[in-house]
Amino acid sequence: MKFGVIGEPCVDYIHKGDKVSGKTFGGILYSVVSLAAIAREVDDIYPIMYAGYDEYDNIISLISRYKNIKNDLILKCEQKTRVVNLFYRSSDIEMLDTLVRGLKSPDRDEYWTEPTPPIEFDIVKDVLKRIDALLINMISGVEITVDTFGKIRASFNKYIHLDLHNVVMKPDADGKIVPRKVESWKDWTSYPDTLQMNETEMNIICPEDCNEYKLAEILLTSEQKGSKALIITRGKSGVTLYRKKEKNLYGEKYSEIDKTDLPAIEQARFKDSTGCGDVFATSFFYRTAINEQKNYEAGLYFANKIASLKTTLQGVEELHNLRT
Repeated sequence: MKFGVIGEPCVDYIHKGDKVSGKTFGGILYSVVSLAAIAREVDDIYPIMYAGYDEYDNIISLISRYKNIKNDLILKCEQKTRVVNLFYRSSDIEMLDTLVRGLKSPDRDEYWTEPTPPIEFDIVKDVLKRIDALLINMISGVEITVDTFGKIRASFNKYIHLDLHNVVMKPDADGKIVPRKVESWKDWTSYPDTLQMNETEMNIICPEDCNEYKLAEILLTSEQKGSKALIITRGKSGVTLYRKKEKNLYGEKYSEIDKTDLPAIEQARFKDSTGCGDVFATSFFYRTAINEQKNYEAGLYFANKIASLKTTLQGVEELHNLRT
């Protein structure tokens, strides 16, 4: 199969207590590289993204290690690569302790420099004819506009998975990432076949007087094309899948929203949780695509397992070990 991936690469600096990591690559590269590793050179991956002129050559060098990544739609732009500073509120040892004891992991603060420009539909339209499925991971929240997403959906009748991610976040005047209300959230959530967000993102788009299950009903029973499955990731608290199922009771057909909860899989060899949500999205997308969207539960279990394995790996550079 051939897979398209839309997103934005970035440079990460990870702060844990008094320790600061060296420069590492992040953003959509977690999705692209993990997909290449999981696909085991059987399938082709087409990243569709801008890369800042300052890191373009380094990014190309990184992904060139994977023979199944095609780089003709990684475009150099006249802007520097976005820099992300991630401030975790505990050290690695404390994070490991919370994981083993089953407690909720600490939050983090993010500070960004300016993202690269949105990708126009004219850049995307030709590759849509070549690919069998499309993953859109809104790492910066501005990789594409909602209008471009609508054009993609109208032109592409195959499988699309959307990780809503930072559509609902933006940098403030100091570069700190803060929530934002998105008036077009119903469009964003109606275009993909499957939709992923974390608890924070869900709470931002959730209308007043609406709980999570009610939001799932709204998203999955839309009169428009609508999503067929909604995934809510909860970090160390696990993950939830909502899906609409057609049922038959004594000859009477009806539809119902089914809910599946999975606990997180604990790893004693914990290293780093950065990028776990991106790897989860990639794994769910891949397994669902190759199963022709027939078994979302299988995708959920597979993604939960692979995201757990990611916590034992440090950064994008070690993601090749997802092959094992």
